[in-house]
Amino acid sequence: MERLKIKQNMDYLVSLTTAILAALLIGALIMILNGQNPFVGYSSLVAGAFGSKYKMASTLAKTVPLILTGLATAVSFRSGIFNIGGEGQLYLGAFAAAYVGFTFTNLPVFVAIVAAILASAAAGAAYAYIPAILKVRYKVDEVITTIMLNSVAILFTNYLVNYPFAADQGKMGGTNMVAAAYKFPNLVRLSKLNTSIFYTALIAIFLYYLLQKTSFGYNFKMVGENGIFSKYAGVNNSRYMIVAMLISGALCGIAGAFEVYGTHYRFLQNISTGFAFDGMLVALIVRNNPVGIILMSIFFAALKTGSATMEVSTGIPSELVLVIQSIIILFIAGEQGFKNIYRRIKLERKEVA
Repeated sequence: MERLKIKQNMDYLVSLTTAILAALLIGALIMILNGQNPFVGYSSLVAGAFGSKYKMASTLAKTVPLILTGLATAVSFRSGIFNIGGEGQLYLGAFAAAYVGFTFTNLPVFVAIVAAILASAAAGAAYAYIPAILKVRYKVDEVITTIMLNSVAILFTNYLVNYPFAADQGKMGGTNMVAAAYKFPNLVRLSKLNTSIFYTALIAIFLYYLLQKTSFGYNFKMVGENGIFSKYAGVNNSRYMIVAMLISGALCGIAGAFEVYGTHYRFLQNISTGFAFDGMLVALIVRNNPVGIILMSIFFAALKTGSATMEVSTGIPSELVLVIQSIIILFIAGEQGFKNIYRRIKLERKEVA
């Protein structure tokens, strides 16, 4: 059984590597067709992502929300309940954290940070509980409800930030700043890399242990892969689905808190650029593997950071990165179909021979 699992993981690793290389090759062909040198283009991209201490810090800073939302996706998807509402949960978590920061300004720093993280986790989890309970009790499709609740949360926080909690000065779609003492310290001068990356690492280690090394994590997987078997094995499927959704929502809420305390220092009505959806893609590409989520988050962040330098240095549009990401997703999603086509061609050749 263990050998089979290792073989499956190795096969998938080969498929993923092939998909990435194929996407980079197609990207190179696009550059050539547009009169650009792909070696120069990719060299600029790598240099833009890792060419200096500042650039490496910028790349790592972009991994924080991707890792957290990717892990959030992994927890829920493993349990057979699909949380597509991470963006809304992130917005509510970010606002809850910001509220703590600009309202309770005289707390000890450690207490304030813990309170903000707990508030963001509670807000995200509470919002995820709505589609979870609708799913397990009334069989309402959670994909539809979570997608719809995204818009509700975003519009609700937009109202809060522009009216009752608008900044005292400017009113630019943002709240007042959190207390200066609560801001996460930057690790590299002028970059956005801050101590939230250490909190993210601790969360990732904990979730890896929970999902991969405990019976609790195994039950998540069993519920997601074979609900009938898990039910007869004495596992309460509904309870595990709800718990998975609560953990998923809490992680998205914490991602919002880290954006507030580490990057913007207040809540903004456009605080996320689609972090939850990017994190979802990261998790799906690596099949919800916690270690894979970290590595793929770094890869996606490097593409985003490096693409800006590539565009400035070579004139190659940064949108090429979106093409590369899309091709990777296409190859991974169609993996089984491509294998079937290959087997069919191979079989036809044997018949002809």
